[in-house]
Amino acid sequence: MTIRLAATKYRQGDRDCRAGGTSDRRPPAAPEKSESATEMSTKVTCTHIDDLITSGTVNLLQSTDAAEHMARCKHCRGLARVLLNIEEEPVPLESRVKRIQAMMGASLQPVRPLAPARFFLGACAIIFLGVVAISVAPSGMAGWAALNGVQRIAVFATLAASAVLLAVSMIGQMVPGNKYALAPTLLPIAVLTVLMTILALTFRPREELAFVRNGLACVRNGLTFSIPAALLFWLLLRRGVVLFPQSIGAAVGGLAGLAGFSVLELNCPNVNVFHIVVWHWGVVLICAAGGALIGAAVEYRHWRNPKTG
Repeated sequence: MTIRLAATKYRQGDRDCRAGGTSDRRPPAAPEKSESATEMSTKVTCTHIDDLITSGTVNLLQSTDAAEHMARCKHCRGLARVLLNIEEEPVPLESRVKRIQAMMGASLQPVRPLAPARFFLGACAIIFLGVVAISVAPSGMAGWAALNGVQRIAVFATLAASAVLLAVSMIGQMVPGNKYALAPTLLPIAVLTVLMTILALTFRPREELAFVRNGLACVRNGLTFSIPAALLFWLLLRRGVVLFPQSIGAAVGGLAGLAGFSVLELNCPNVNVFHIVVWHWGVVLICAAGGALIGAAVEYRHWRNPKTG
């Protein structure tokens, strides 16, 4: 008899006792004339057994009235039997406990404390800006020169805010138990949506003859810088604990994609809205989706074979 089944039967017995005095369905016998009102009021019910069980099974065993009640009530008797059997379970041998402790101690290794979040945030900034700086050195920032003042503010302010949010989310996921102001699974989607909306509102359509050829060249250039940035971000994250590879993969990919997007906005002089939304923004989408897919594959591998985690 399990504890749940015993508790259910006990509660049913309690209702029976309150209705008829005991758990038996037989009508209560008429009290003898010699029994006083005081003796009638001291009879033990299922509620009293409940109080005795709460205070400890020792009190339950020492009570004569409780023993008499359990002799009549099969529900209380069954529950008491289950509780007594649990307390009488054998205690592991001391030698076995020591052997388990030795096995656990052999696998324990000292761990270096994790650096503060501001350290990792600074490292992310160095990686991001370093990748962008390397890309713009030989080209002379032709894309920056093609943008007007409003476009520069709108695009790069959105880029900076998106990069900071993704970096903070990524770093927060390195430490188990952190609380997030924004859900890590929804943040990359929100960043992509806001960025595409700003681009669509800031730029205007322009005639472009080689739309696909120019676009594929920009995607190739963007990924050329996004992939190394993603690898550097991942090496940084390995110092923490990655519990949800899919969400943190999307954050890493999105942040690396923003680095590639920045490279394109600084170097590409094409300001056609369709070119920017499809190809430049597409670099961020490809990187975020790729990071999420890689993280999902890691989660699936851990699910199939937990020993690899």
